[in-house]
Amino acid sequence: MAKKQQETKQKSIRDIRKELEEKAFGLKNKKQKAAILKQIESLNLKEQLEKKEKMKKEEKNVPVKQVIPVGVDPKTIQCVNFLNKICPDGDACKFAHKEVKKVEKPKEENASEGPKRICQFLIDALNSGEYGDNWKCPFPKCVDIHRLVEIKENAQVELSLEEYIELSRQSLPEKLTPLTEETFKQWKLRKQKEEKEHARKVKAIATGMKGIELFEARRELFKDDEEAEDLDYTERCYSESEDEEDHSK
Repeated sequence: MAKKQQETKQKSIRDIRKELEEKAFGLKNKKQKAAILKQIESLNLKEQLEKKEKMKKEEKNVPVKQVIPVGVDPKTIQCVNFLNKICPDGDACKFAHKEVKKVEKPKEENASEGPKRICQFLIDALNSGEYGDNWKCPFPKCVDIHRLVEIKENAQVELSLEEYIELSRQSLPEKLTPLTEETFKQWKLRKQKEEKEHARKVKAIATGMKGIELFEARRELFKDDEEAEDLDYTERCYSESEDEEDHSK
């Protein structure tokens, strides 16, 4: 009995599913067939969940490419891959595998500091596409801002020009027209045309143009209302002249 149990445990989901499918094939009893099909469904669901868990584990085991600001010594930065126990470089790694101790300022100095700054490593992570829910700053006990939510909530955030440009770039939509020489020329021509049209309209209003000139310069003023009734102005003028004659008599 124990041997049979061990054999069933060793069978894979694929083998068990195949056996159940063979049992269901040609089975005339509807209740038994429905029960077997239900077992096959649960096995398929279990297999999908196992695949997802496996993919998550594999993603965690992929080494991350660390980016550091210019002029910073890599040995002062904690190796993220080493912390995750997946550093491919080992002892030859340019980042620190030992715990990096950041020099902390006295409390008095920290209290007198001005507005917070955005962590440079956060900007680099955003730029390289490595920022996510699991991202952590390689500097322990870093007092800078590390979340995009804090930037919006904190009114005393001091942004450098580089930080402002980078964060503005990150907020742009994914699908944008690429800037090429041809697209720049088209944009420039369109802008010049718009400026000329605007100048012409301003000039027309300033000089007090009338009639056809005003109609050509400001067509939007002469647009008829869609719900307005069609009136025959010639008939209206004629009826008004008749009324005047009747009154004179």
